[in-house]
Amino acid sequence: MGSLISIRRRIKSAKNIAQITKAMEMVSASKMKKAQEAALATRPFTDKLRQIMSKVGTSSSVSHPLLSLNDNQSYLIVLISTNKGLCGGLNVNLYRGLLDFVKSVGNHPVKIVTVGKKAKWVTPGTSSELVAKFNDLGETVTFVESRSISSYIMQEYIKGNVGKVFLAYPKFISTLQNEITITQLLPLVSDKVEGSTTYTIEPSPSELLDSLLPYQLEMSLYQTILEARATEHSARMVAMKNASDNARDLIGSLTLDYNQARQSAVTSELLDVTTARMAIVE
Repeated sequence: MGSLISIRRRIKSAKNIAQITKAMEMVSASKMKKAQEAALATRPFTDKLRQIMSKVGTSSSVSHPLLSLNDNQSYLIVLISTNKGLCGGLNVNLYRGLLDFVKSVGNHPVKIVTVGKKAKWVTPGTSSELVAKFNDLGETVTFVESRSISSYIMQEYIKGNVGKVFLAYPKFISTLQNEITITQLLPLVSDKVEGSTTYTIEPSPSELLDSLLPYQLEMSLYQTILEARATEHSARMVAMKNASDNARDLIGSLTLDYNQARQSAVTSELLDVTTARMAIVE
């Protein structure tokens, strides 16, 4: 009897867990759709802006601080993680990619800027230093909110405190697929274009670069955050769906065990009754 009670309790707990994970799956699915639409809507504009400014930057003889190389040997990595947990192995894979990159840069000192509440658990190693945290951003990050991060990055680079700036984030590919990506943000990298292109710039190349290069950096960072948010909600929805499926499988297995144990108890009681009756008759 004790075994039956224990199995019933486990079945009840599994059902409660299944209800919770199913509700979280539905909430994540709703947020995932909005986040995916936001990331995919701005991606063509951001990519085209980067291509145009890359061509203009290479064709123009005007220099700009965001295009110039610094003598500083240190690297700044902007690590963009999730705001909440229950995302499967997303954050673990992101941290693993970060550690692999830190090892690959050799003797270059590494400074880390974290974006997202789960990134605050990153423990800098002997060759890395945590210099800034932007962990109070809302769940739906706006372009205005992200500009505080890009402003800090540009100031650090223009002052010469860092030599290169990289973005480390989970790139959204599809609901079931993402890719841990580490890409260079500063100095702005120019695309290799075959042939030569001549541009007529008005009013002047310097005014255009002063206006659009910081905007390109801001849009690149904002797009990266949108990609990370879309990946976060997708990973959470998939994780909650897997948890719900596992809970249902566990309920089925426990129900089978419960029925077998109850049948065994009934059979045992029938045997006891039959044996007692036969003893009375004899």
